[in-house]
Amino acid sequence: MKILTRYILKEQLSPFFAGFLFLTFILLFNKLFLLAELIFNRNVEVFLVLKLFLLMLPDTVSLTVPMSFLIAVVMAMGRLSTDSELIALRVTGLSIYRIIRPLIISGFVVFILMLIFNETLLINSNEDYNKIFIKIVQSSPSSVIEDGIFTSFGDKTIWVEKIYRKSGKMRNVMLFSRKNNKVWDIIKAKRGMWMQNSDGSKTLVLFNGRVFSSDFENDSLSIVDFNNGRSEILLSDSKIDHNEEKGKLNPTEMTSLELYRVLKVIDKSYKEDRTVALYWVELFKKYALPFSCVVFSIIGAPLGIFSKRSGKGIGFGLSIVVFFVYYVFFMIGQSLSIRGLLHPFIGVWSANIILFFAGLLLIVYKEKSGI
Repeated sequence: MKILTRYILKEQLSPFFAGFLFLTFILLFNKLFLLAELIFNRNVEVFLVLKLFLLMLPDTVSLTVPMSFLIAVVMAMGRLSTDSELIALRVTGLSIYRIIRPLIISGFVVFILMLIFNETLLINSNEDYNKIFIKIVQSSPSSVIEDGIFTSFGDKTIWVEKIYRKSGKMRNVMLFSRKNNKVWDIIKAKRGMWMQNSDGSKTLVLFNGRVFSSDFENDSLSIVDFNNGRSEILLSDSKIDHNEEKGKLNPTEMTSLELYRVLKVIDKSYKEDRTVALYWVELFKKYALPFSCVVFSIIGAPLGIFSKRSGKGIGFGLSIVVFFVYYVFFMIGQSLSIRGLLHPFIGVWSANIILFFAGLLLIVYKEKSGI
């Protein structure tokens, strides 16, 4: 039996590494163009951009490993089925459950490894990535602003109709600044530009516009015109950094234990506070995504058997379709959870649960019907 286990595990290795390299390249390919644009068109330091690229890798790997594992399972079982080796194993009296057991064990092993990866390297890289991004924002805010797209700078969000890269000037600018959940300032100006301060910080200078200050709690709104003047907004570190001492860490930079402790301190329902819902979603994601490797081993094995006469291309295509279905369910559940319409555990784990039981049904079907 040890020989069978080693043989089946060996069949997984080649498609796993091939799929991993291919998918990682595909996911990073589009980002390479964005990074190149930062260097050549937005004058961001090459060293900072290279560090950004390296720090993108762990986040990409956290997605491509489960995808690659699914490909490995489907193609390994498809190869054994195509060469009639599964039929030979069934003739000897082995059940389908015993044959796919090495795949499920390997799924659990990858699940544990990905848990460790997500709690260590991924968290550290996310934290370093955010710090590098902040440096880029501080040195060149215009480099991260896109025409007609909302861009966040900590507690501020900016929208620009048109930005001129060489001069840094902007046309038709809106700046949204949140003081708390019930008080907002909105500034609308015809023109704007960034000014460098002596201490290295940046000031956003706006010309010809209005300041709208709203207090929803007191049902008040005040408007201040500066049509013949200008408004200056200092982009300081405290406004765009995560500020650890105040407990405002980005949830992607926190371990499971840290997230749980924060949620216990907040002591609010996910229905009451969207931030609480987001933290719960991030906590459950740390386990749900790695566990997908176990789910993929269960649903991938029977799918590999079904694709036995269709070639490797169909096996690869089936893997992509299954992961797409998984990702759609996952994103829908996550979105509903963040909006407070679904419990975060159900929203994040629904994709795993659905595909897990679908895989079990397929395995039972193949056991009863034979190979």
